[in-house]
Amino acid sequence: MKKIIYCIMFLVSLTLLGQENDNGITLGAYIPEQSEGVPAHAKNMLKNKLERIITENGISDNVYNSRFIITPNITVLTKNITGTAPPMVVLNIDLTLYIGDGIAGNLFSSKSISLKGVGTNENKAYMAALKRVNPKNPDIKRFITNGKQKIIEFYNNNCGLMIKKAQTFEAQNNFEDALFTLASVPEASDCYDKVKSIIKPLYTKTIDRDCKVKLNEASAIWAANQDINAANEAGLLLSSIEPTASCFPQVKTLYAKIAARAKDLGDRNWNYALKVLEVKADTIQAARDVGMAYGKNQPESVTYNIRGWY
Repeated sequence: MKKIIYCIMFLVSLTLLGQENDNGITLGAYIPEQSEGVPAHAKNMLKNKLERIITENGISDNVYNSRFIITPNITVLTKNITGTAPPMVVLNIDLTLYIGDGIAGNLFSSKSISLKGVGTNENKAYMAALKRVNPKNPDIKRFITNGKQKIIEFYNNNCGLMIKKAQTFEAQNNFEDALFTLASVPEASDCYDKVKSIIKPLYTKTIDRDCKVKLNEASAIWAANQDINAANEAGLLLSSIEPTASCFPQVKTLYAKIAARAKDLGDRNWNYALKVLEVKADTIQAARDVGMAYGKNQPESVTYNIRGWY
């Protein structure tokens, strides 16, 4: 039940990501264990830099179980301590970025950048060096473009397998996983046109089941106790149901009863509202949002295979 609620809660944020991402490709920023030698604050800055590289080059930053990743490796070329007062740490490092299939372990694209940083300690020297990484650098853009093309080729070459995987999930009534599988297919790939016809009916099944589950739960809550707490619990459930779901007329009926009772109770803070049907709503985009939202809320349990990348 919580998984379904989370799917809906993240629709708005993921829709915004979709608007920024014009090709549907997602990429996760992954800092491997091999980077343990890098100070913690510098690692955080590096992760933020990777996320900026992703989003500023027209890709969705999806760090939750993303198959495709951008990952760094830092090599310290020289480290010197100056004789000044105070002494300064001078680092010359080689930052190499990699894009690839973190599941299969296939490297798609790489780019090395030489950086220099000076600071009062090693952490500050690392951070000074990493600040020099420019996400809009032409060489980095070419690196990203090469990675994008390889990702698209992956979906073009494995389209049939992905459709079969989604159909297996659907046969098991695991609609959210099926949507997540199909939602990962980028619009820029040839495979996208093949999955569109599958996504629509699957989305309908998903929101219809979600509607029934939430309506039944809200009805049980309201039948057990018609006080303001029950009104809040039921209202929260009803307000997250998609208006195109088949049981939405019953949702509106129950909502009207609860709203009237909340008014009688004199609680001015009860302000739940049902979702409104958008005339120009894109069913495909809505379905992909639900699928990606579901994936975003799964445990981060992926073990990436980057052996041989560096």
